[in-house]
Amino acid sequence: MNEDKIKIDIGCGLNKKEGFIGIDLNSETHPDIVASAFDLPFENEGVDEIYSSHLVEHFSPDEAKLFFDEIYRVLKKGCPADLKIDKDWSKKRLFKKDPTHKYRYTEKEIFDMVKNFSQKKVKDKIYFFKIYQPRRKIFVDLIK
Repeated sequence: MNEDKIKIDIGCGLNKKEGFIGIDLNSETHPDIVASAFDLPFENEGVDEIYSSHLVEHFSPDEAKLFFDEIYRVLKKGCPADLKIDKDWSKKRLFKKDPTHKYRYTEKEIFDMVKNFSQKKVKDKIYFFKIYQPRRKIFVDLIK
């Protein structure tokens, strides 16, 4: 029996999480697998752990729902998904920071999209990056 767990970092960009298979649509970031977050190249319930940071804000609400449905499809029952979604302080600031951002989500909007997971924590948090740089993100912890 293969004891290796399949752990994926979806939308890894240039900052792939150590120990994870990097997946990104942009081949210029040199991911391990070039693929869409809406059509992951894994079997149903074939993935042991999912990580994604700073990706969902690049999706429209319809696209985000497709993304959450796709990670639900590939994640094994009882396994975790850990996501960070950039929220920033205002819609204007979020979009100015990166013109490819499409939407500023609320906790409730994300919670409504992940209802099919057996456990879900969705928390809008303010924290400090370095000592004087406050950040705002939505942290999503899911178990299928």
